[in-house]
Amino acid sequence: MSTYTLKTRFGEVEVSKDAIEGDFTTIPVIDLSDMKSPDLEKRKQVARQIYDASSKVGFFYIKNHGIAEESIEKIHDAAHKYFKLPLETKMESYMGESKNFRGYTPLLGGHQSTDVEEKPSGNLSEAFDIGYELAGDRQAKPTDVLSTDDAGMYGQNIWPREEALPGFKATFLDYYGQILDLGRDMLRIFALALDLPEDHFDNVVKHPGSLSRLMFYPPQAVGMDEHEGISPHTDYECFTILSQDTVPALQVLNKSNQWIVAKPMKNHFVVNIGDFFSFWTNGIFKSTIHRATNLTGEQRYSVPFFFGVDYDATVSVIESCVSEGNPLKYPGPVKAGEYVRKQLSTTYVAPGDKVQDQEVAKMKLNLQAVQA
Repeated sequence: MSTYTLKTRFGEVEVSKDAIEGDFTTIPVIDLSDMKSPDLEKRKQVARQIYDASSKVGFFYIKNHGIAEESIEKIHDAAHKYFKLPLETKMESYMGESKNFRGYTPLLGGHQSTDVEEKPSGNLSEAFDIGYELAGDRQAKPTDVLSTDDAGMYGQNIWPREEALPGFKATFLDYYGQILDLGRDMLRIFALALDLPEDHFDNVVKHPGSLSRLMFYPPQAVGMDEHEGISPHTDYECFTILSQDTVPALQVLNKSNQWIVAKPMKNHFVVNIGDFFSFWTNGIFKSTIHRATNLTGEQRYSVPFFFGVDYDATVSVIESCVSEGNPLKYPGPVKAGEYVRKQLSTTYVAPGDKVQDQEVAKMKLNLQAVQA
């Protein structure tokens, strides 16, 4: 089996090039039916499963999560309509015009080169990001005012014109609000999983610094070398709640350094631990390397939600996660907004990154190159 060396923040890892399909019991499925049960013991049973999955795998599916199938279908339909817009229309909400990493990222965009060579460079995907705004928080009060976080991560989303895509903003904010509620509920179960009071994290998720993303992965052209839709990485925030369509592409790096395909499952979300939660728990929760590679010949859409804490929150390693057997790995507190901005700046389109007409022409050529 052929391998390659992957350089990550965890060091160099020898990784199999081949993705493995088969026994997926390594990615657990957790039923959240009892997550809000009035019976504390039932909630603790869910928490124990989440602890086991988070500390051993870093990935798990969730079912009976409370999000209506209709809402999931609506956001995927909105993604289909958005990415079918002309490039010029999508570029009106280009992320480079945002101060806080929101808006549209074109195919092969980000910090990667947009030059067209024999083999295109960059991620083989398009994206549209939104972040926290009060209109998308179903728990926000009319009197709420966002704090001025030092990192400047709070702020306005950049939306496409309503006449270009009627109802898109309302649909996305409605979905965002539902998943935000789910994230808050899950954080209380995470607290139980760590033997903490259920409300332990409540004071740092009043206005959670959470991003949501629509993603489109075009099919690779016939004869094209394997090209990753999203290259191997770990997520930055506390945890990710991912809605997949029916096209498999997500691959998770297991402990044997093999890529395991996380197949889509109807009415299930995929949840994975991010770097921030790994820091917070002193490494007890695992932030697992993963990638997305669309080799199906079909178009693929997905909707990740990156749940984070208030951008103005200062967080230190949880004391109970430090022990003689697990000494402190991450000394010093972290300011959430500054941390997220630093991480996003390494991979996302940089604020103020203007695009010239000739660069838009290159983007069109990129699209043509992968569709040839």
